[in-house]
Amino acid sequence: MSLDNVFDVVYNIKDFFKKRKSSRFYIEKKFFKNDKTSVLKIIISPRGDSVPPTDKILFRRLCKKGYSCLYYCISGSVLSPDVSETIRYFNLVKDKIRSDIVELKTRHNFEKIDIISSSLGAVSVCLVANNNEDIDNIFLIVPGSCLASSLWNGIRTQNLRKIYENQKINQEELKNIWATLAPKNNINELRNKNIFISISKSDKVIPYVFGKEFASLVKDLYPNNTIIKENNFLGHFVTVIKYYFFSKELLK
Repeated sequence: MSLDNVFDVVYNIKDFFKKRKSSRFYIEKKFFKNDKTSVLKIIISPRGDSVPPTDKILFRRLCKKGYSCLYYCISGSVLSPDVSETIRYFNLVKDKIRSDIVELKTRHNFEKIDIISSSLGAVSVCLVANNNEDIDNIFLIVPGSCLASSLWNGIRTQNLRKIYENQKINQEELKNIWATLAPKNNINELRNKNIFISISKSDKVIPYVFGKEFASLVKDLYPNNTIIKENNFLGHFVTVIKYYFFSKELLK
């Protein structure tokens, strides 16, 4: 059994006993300002109804390092049973974060803004960063090239796949419906940004084929600005833990 399968079992047990929260869509944020720095680090959660421990640890590490930090928690309902609502929700995320960046940069005179996320958070990152001169560096841990394909084939989103199948929506149709959300379709205007991507060959949450496709597309477009790290055995969750808990790349 792979590490991702072990984590999947644990999360399924946790989900079974977890108190069900409202299905409403929401965006929550937390901002920490360090007056001694002109650098802002933005963390976007993939999705969820609470802040993951990995995100809490990374936020603390960045603050301790001396950066100003802005964290966004995106509710799990961003992936809605209604496929058109998912598009609307992600566009709300994009508009909200872009607006906040402009406001904070104006108010606090930030000279450098980096954006960090993992997993399906790549969707929001690419929507926010593409054709956005305010973003300097992008860090993506275990991203995928296509939201629809990642959801359809990932072990943590099979419940949503079944919901869409019951609506007579197949993978190809979902790819077409969500084409504007696919990270690979929102990377054409990332020039002058440094991009760091880490993927795992044993990833079963965002299957490796989609992470590899995304990394290759970005590298082809921006060969001098892109760094790609790849591991064989860590899988999805442990790769995130490695970078959020221990790695120095996100602290630069």
